[in-house]
This record gives sequence, C-alpha cells and structure tokens, in this order.
Amino acid sequence: MTNILTISKNINLINEISSYFDEYQLPNTSFIHKNEDETVEFIKENNFNTILIDDDIEELNVFLKKIKNIDNENIFIFLLYSKNHDTVADAFIQKPVYKNILISTLNSYLKIKKNIDKFKNDNKELNRSLYQLDVLYNTNSQLSGNLDREKVYEIMFETFEKTLSFDTAAALMYPPPHSKYNKTDGARFILHALKKPENNVLDILKEKLIQSAKENDGEFDFSNLIFEEYIKPSYQNQTYDIKLLSYDKLIAPIKVKDKTFGIISIYRNKPFSREDVVCFQSIVHQIASYLRAINLYDEIKNTNMELKKLERIKSEFVSIVSHELRTPLTPMNLSLDFLSSQPLDENSKKSVEMAKRNVARLTGMIEDLLDLSRIETGKFSFEYKKYNIKSSLDSICKTFEGQAKTKNMDFSINAQEDLPDIYADSKRIEQILANLTNNAFKFTKNGGRITINTKLINADDINKNILIDPIEPLKGEYINISIKDTGLGIKEENIDKIFNKFSQIENSLTRNAGGIGLGLTITKNFIDAHLGAIFVISKENEGSDFNVMFPVYSEYKSFLIDLNESKKTADTTTLLTLISNNDLTNFTELLKKENIIKSSKNSKEIFTKQDEKFIYKIYFKNLQKSAAEFMANQIENEINKFKNSPEGQSHAILLEKDIFKKEDEIHPL
Repeated sequence: MTNILTISKNINLINEISSYFDEYQLPNTSFIHKNEDETVEFIKENNFNTILIDDDIEELNVFLKKIKNIDNENIFIFLLYSKNHDTVADAFIQKPVYKNILISTLNSYLKIKKNIDKFKNDNKELNRSLYQLDVLYNTNSQLSGNLDREKVYEIMFETFEKTLSFDTAAALMYPPPHSKYNKTDGARFILHALKKPENNVLDILKEKLIQSAKENDGEFDFSNLIFEEYIKPSYQNQTYDIKLLSYDKLIAPIKVKDKTFGIISIYRNKPFSREDVVCFQSIVHQIASYLRAINLYDEIKNTNMELKKLERIKSEFVSIVSHELRTPLTPMNLSLDFLSSQPLDENSKKSVEMAKRNVARLTGMIEDLLDLSRIETGKFSFEYKKYNIKSSLDSICKTFEGQAKTKNMDFSINAQEDLPDIYADSKRIEQILANLTNNAFKFTKNGGRITINTKLINADDINKNILIDPIEPLKGEYINISIKDTGLGIKEENIDKIFNKFSQIENSLTRNAGGIGLGLTITKNFIDAHLGAIFVISKENEGSDFNVMFPVYSEYKSFLIDLNESKKTADTTTLLTLISNNDLTNFTELLKKENIIKSSKNSKEIFTKQDEKFIYKIYFKNLQKSAAEFMANQIENEINKFKNSPEGQSHAILLEKDIFKKEDEIHPL
C-alpha cells in the first residue's frame, strides 16, 4: 500500500492532514521541512512515491525539481497551495484543506496509480518476455549446426546471463560418452558469477549439484572434478558469503528423455518470476537437445573411424593376400606355357589348356582385388592426358573379335565419325570398356548379338533420374558409349545392386559365369575418376544396354578431373576460388608478382566464366594448413586494398577457401 508523505513548515497543517489520513486508515508520514538537503535525503532513504508539499517553502520550484530528480517516473507530487504557482507539481489541492476533498482526490489518484502501476508492470514483463524470446531465438541460431561442445557451454551461460541476469550460475557437466576421466574430457564443475563465492560457499554449491546428479543418474564418480571459474573482472576483489545460498534459486538437470548431460543451478538476489522459470526450462531443454546431437555426432564419427580402420585393415589384408597369391601364379603360367609347347596327347593338351584358363581366371580375380584395394586406400593413380577414344574402341574390337567367332556371335562397333577428344587415362578407359564388353559376352548365349555404339550428347538431353550415383552434376557435352547385348538381362530392382562390391545377381547363369563380383565396382570407380556417368537399361531375359559417358575435353573439365584425383590421393588438397564480375587476369597476375600465389608442379589453375561471373581456381597438393591460411589472408588483404582503388569500385572480388582431406569430409579453412 502506498505510504503518503506530507511536508510542511507548518506543524498545525501537518497534524491536521495526518488526522484526516488516520481517520481513513491511510498509511502516512509527516516531515517538518527545515532545509532542502535534509528533506530530499529523507525522501531518498524512505522511497516515498506520493508526496503532499506545502507551498510555503522557499524556492519552491527548485525544491520540487530536486525531488523529481530522485525518481521522476515514480514520484507523484500534490501541491497544497494558497495561490497559483507555475511549478512541476503533478496535482493541486487548495488551502485550506478540506477533508472530503483531500481524501476523494487522493483515492481517485491512488486508484489511477494502481492501474498505471499494473499497466507498467505488465508492460515491463511483456517487454522482458519479448526480450527473452528474442534471446532464445538468437541462441537457437547460434547453436544451429554447432558441433563444438565447448561452444555450447559458452552459449548456455551467455543466454542465462542475458535472459535471467543471475548473480551466480553453477553447472556440473558430465563427461562425453566413452571418454576417460582426464583433464580434457572428464566431468567438470563450471562456475560463472559476478563475484567470487567464498571457499565454503563454493563447496556447498558443488555438493548440492553432485547430490542432485546422484539423484538423477548416480553413475559417475565426481571425486576428481575439473573446476573452471569465470568471474566478472570488475568484481574480482569482491566475494559472496553464505547469504548467497538464501538467494532465489533455479536448478534443473540438462536432460533429454532418459539421457542426462549435466545439472545447472542459478542464484539471483531478485526473485524469479513465473516467466523466468519458463525461460530457464526452455534454455535447459534447448541446450540438452544440442548436446544430444553432439553426442550422436561423436558416436557416428567414432563409429566411422572404427569402420575406416577396419576397412583399411581389410584392404591391406586383401592386398597382402593378393600379392602372395599372384607370386606363385607367374611360374605356374610359365610352366603351363612350356608344357603347351611340347608334343602332348589330346587329353594332356586339354588339361593344360584348362589349367591355363583357370590360372588366367584366378589372375584376373587377383588383379581385381588389387585394383579395388588400391582404389579404397587412395593409392590408385591415373595418368590423364588428352586423347581420342576411338583408339580404345579399336583395341576392344581386336580383343573380342576372336571370342565372338568362337561363340558364333554378332559383334560390331559403330563409332561416330570425328568424335572429339576426352581427358582420360587411356589404359583405364580400355579397362572400363573391356569389363563391360566381357560381361556382355559372359551373360549372352552363343549365337547372340553384342553392339557397341558411340555418339555425342549434351547433358541437357540426358535423363538424370536413371544415372547411377554420379559424383557431380553433368554439364556440357559427353561421349556416350553403349554396350548392348541380347543376353540374360537384369531385373529393374537389381540394377543399382550390381555396382556394389562382391555383388552378383543370384541365378544359374551368373554362377556358371564365375567371378567375384568386383568388375562393375571397379568400373564405376574408374568412371567416377573421369567425372563421367553410367546408366543401365535392361529387362530380364531380353538383354542389357550399359551406357557410359565421358566429358568432352575442355580445360575446365581437365582441371576438375585433376582436382578430384588430388582429393583422393593427396593427404590434403587446398582449393582457392576467386569470383568477380570482371576479368580476373590482372588481379591474379598481381598476386603472382607479389609472390602471394606461388604455383608449382603440385598446383594447377584455371580461368573460367559461368553465369556472367569470372572465376579463377587454383589448387595445391599437400599444402600445410598454416601456409594455406597465410596465403588466404594475404589474398584477402589484397582484395581489401583493391576495393579502395578506383578500379575496385565496380570490380567486386570474393574469395572462397576449402581444404579437402583424403577420406574425410570438406573442412573450411
């Protein structure tokens, strides 16, 4: 209830007004005015907000302004006047003061004041709630995509400070899953406070959190907690005593479903409102959700690392075994060649020929295993050059024409005239075509037909939905090679499966054909290495049409193919890209002249234009991260200098930087 203060030099007036208030049981205080400073100090100490002031005070206006300056918004002044005044008073009551007029005037004011105060408080709470919602939204934006546990802890305390203005916040954070209790990833007691709590208070705060943790989980040993303390610099020399524990407190487990990540408690001298509690719970749940996401990410990452390790061990094992198997095959083959050159009876000749075929078959399997092992470990190198694919088609024709005659099959190759060049490893292109052609022969009965056709096509004319997982979108012109047979065919639902490792579609003809199911896997890897694509059109018992596409040679395509090869074989590949609305030649020449960009045999560059933008790309193999960052910073400095030059006013330049690690995802610099 409002406490009313009456100020006057006239003791009789004070007593009269006080009696009116007492009669109506209105809390009131009287003060005999002697000097301004004393009266103002009395008002300050007692926080009066409704004041009746007699106008018999000297320098009234100056005095009233001093009172208003104490708290202009909350102090309401009634002037008891006997003559008109030009003052800063809020309302006026004429002397002599009549009881009914005084009480009714004050009652009216108090009712209005009560409504105004309620409106102010509601408005203040609304503004606070809106501010809290804004902070929560910004917090969510900060947390989105964040997989750094330390950053999440930092954001958590910042958000509590902004929304709830705590005096002290203490958190007991559990160690990440599968971690050991050590200095880097053990359980932690984290304290954020305005002032440093005294040691005994700190111990109590810690014990309260540990007790709460044990009630929630009880599975951790908190005997060796890592302690982290963050105190506001301006309060470094001040401390909280035991009174801190009597402050209003909020405490909650940081928990999602049955998984707890820690316990958080905050203390504040000012009581928490219902809205504060809701805000606190929202933040805790938000933080718990992101910690859960980080744990899941870590779990997936650890699992992937284990899988990669197992895959590497498996590949190394396959490589070792394959080498060991290949070693005795060479003398066996030589021995069989020697035997076949000797005069033998018919049965012996058949046995030798059968042995040679099986040695050749086993050699092929071993070579496939070795190729796959080298591909998976990033040790398979390609020798790219500009060449015409017609030479490879001629080689395929010579390789398989004898087999076609033996099986009485119609085998033909129809190459479009004047096919443009491609950028490729000719040996691997022939291996791709040989694998696909060999499969066509393997799964086509005697007397069947196999046709190889070539044509030039544009990416816009290709049905992208039937492509088998190309590693990049197709753009520009491609040479399409179709290997079509009248053989066994493939069910539509099995088409994607045939490119998996050790995959064979189960039927009697497949089993009879033999093999270990690596040919198409290797073929797909070789196609990807040339940034090509493959699709299959097939119907069971009607034959198959394997279509493989290679991009037509261009400087830009050759750059991308070499970049892709570097990403697979080099430990790290650093790619820098400059994008501008104007030609970048002069700017890049400046960078080279200043030795900022240093090209070498381990780098390659390209200028291109796409969508009205001029683009310059350069990549470096096995460049140290610190050197890459230094180069990028120097380029950024030159871009900023260029912006301030006359030419740079209409010549915006953007730098993009990426580091690719072998077998890893992309990591920005």
